[in-house]
Amino acid sequence: MTNWFLVNAPLIQTFSVLALLGYSVQLAVRAGVLSFATIGFYAVGGYVSAHLLKEEGWPAALVLMSTVLLGGVLAVIMSPMLTRLKALYLAMATLAVTLFIQALAQSWEGFTGGAQGMFLIPRVLPQWLMLILVAAVVALAWYTQRGAWGRAVTTLREDDVLSAALGIRVTRYQAVAFVISAMVGSLAGFVQVSTVGVFGPTDVGFSTVVASLTVMVLGGTVVWIGPLMGAALLALMPVYLTGTGSWNLIIQALVLLAVVVYQPDGLAGLLRAVWNMIGKVRRTSETKHVKERVA
Repeated sequence: MTNWFLVNAPLIQTFSVLALLGYSVQLAVRAGVLSFATIGFYAVGGYVSAHLLKEEGWPAALVLMSTVLLGGVLAVIMSPMLTRLKALYLAMATLAVTLFIQALAQSWEGFTGGAQGMFLIPRVLPQWLMLILVAAVVALAWYTQRGAWGRAVTTLREDDVLSAALGIRVTRYQAVAFVISAMVGSLAGFVQVSTVGVFGPTDVGFSTVVASLTVMVLGGTVVWIGPLMGAALLALMPVYLTGTGSWNLIIQALVLLAVVVYQPDGLAGLLRAVWNMIGKVRRTSETKHVKERVA
């Protein structure tokens, strides 16, 4: 088992970062906040972690806490835009923030290494701890889908006007979801830096925005386990499609298109449908068996 983890370390690392990015997007979307700021916070987490680990020599635990806390503080500062912008306008504003951070990273050579990025960053995060961090975020997603919070954000996602009429503090719930999303995005940046040892502008480009959204759509936009399943599929597809050559990206795009068209609830929705079907067959079989015994 240990050898398997060592051999597949890059795959597990890719899966972990994709899962964290997917959850960062989903935790906001579930509360009705369509935000592309995830990659911006991912960039902040990555660059700050890289600087503190390489230049300042901070211990990993302190870097982790500082990075996540910084992402939360920045999100609190940005949260007033949630009261002014909604839906597409909010998405465009948060995308502009991400592009601004990317441009700042390319020009701030003293802190970020400029266009070349940062190299030889200490790899301080062991694989087992990385998986524990991912598991903690998964548990958070599961917990926030239950109870009063889960019911409130479900109503928010469907109709924020109705939510306000029911006494739900719309802005407060959305702001909290946005801050949690930012902290998870910053955590993803820390994980990327502290396991790979390299970070640069290519890591925070538009392709990363697309990847994080793809993870959420493939797995399921509202089910807590969705990003976990989406990250697994997106991480494994390039591995099993290596023999397809130039068709690799085309096949991946077709898979995504098929999921969006035929299974809009994602893999989690498909899994739930299969489970319900199995339950229905089982109940039908039990009912038939009871009738035969009575007869």
